[in-house]
Formats: sequence, C-alpha cells, structure tokens
Amino acid sequence: MSNETTNERDGLFEMAAGFVGGATRVGLTVASVPLVLLPRNSRRRVRRAMAEVAMAVVAFPKELANVSERVVDEIFAAEPPQITLPSPQRVGEQVRSFTERLSRAAEELGTSFSRAASRAADAVEQGAAKVDEWVESPPKTPPAP
Repeated sequence: MSNETTNERDGLFEMAAGFVGGATRVGLTVASVPLVLLPRNSRRRVRRAMAEVAMAVVAFPKELANVSERVVDEIFAAEPPQITLPSPQRVGEQVRSFTERLSRAAEELGTSFSRAASRAADAVEQGAAKVDEWVESPPKTPPAP
C-alpha cells in the first residue's frame, strides 16, 4: 500500500473518530442537562455512572475484538481436526434400526387410538341405549295420596 493511500485512510479514520467523539460529547451533555436539578452529591454520582457506562460502551468492542482474535488464533494454530465418518454399512444399520423403532411406535400409537376410539364408541352406544330406554318406557309417577 502506498504511503499516500495510508495517509488518506488515516485521515478518514481520524475524521470518523472526531465525528463519533463529538456526537458522543453532545449526547452526554444533552443527557446530563436534567442533572442540574439534582443535589450536588447525587449529580456527581450520576455523572460518574454515565462516564462508566460510556467507558463500558467503548471497552466492549475492544474486549470482543481481543476475544475473537484469540479464538481465531487458537482455531488456526491447532492441527485440523480428524473427522472419522462411519461406514455406509453402519449408517444403513442405524437407519434400519431407526425405521423399525419408528414403525413400532406408529403401530402402538395406532393401536392406542383404536382402543380409545372403541371405548368412546362403546360409551356412546351405552348412552344411546339408556336414552332409548328412557324414551320408550312410560314415565313412572308416584301414586296420589
């Protein structure tokens, strides 16, 4: 990279940093205007807390970049992992086993639904028989005294 290009890039970064710094100062100043209403000690504590939050906002990307750099270094410094794939026969056996278990589970579920439906039908039939019996038989009234 030429020296002129580097100077242009540095100048652009300086301008961006100046803009962000100025915007941050204006933002913090505007946010601290209502603090005038607070007592002096409270105002000092709140301003200190605002400064700590601002520092944390600045420090967070730096720390994230440092951690990311260490992780990338660890990944690329180590030997590539050796991947061992199972044989096609083993995969086939596992697939067949899974298919059989899934088939058994589906059969059991179908059997359970069938039993539940049968019980429900029996209960409906019993209820219908009781209704029929009640409709067909004359009402029994107690004899008059």
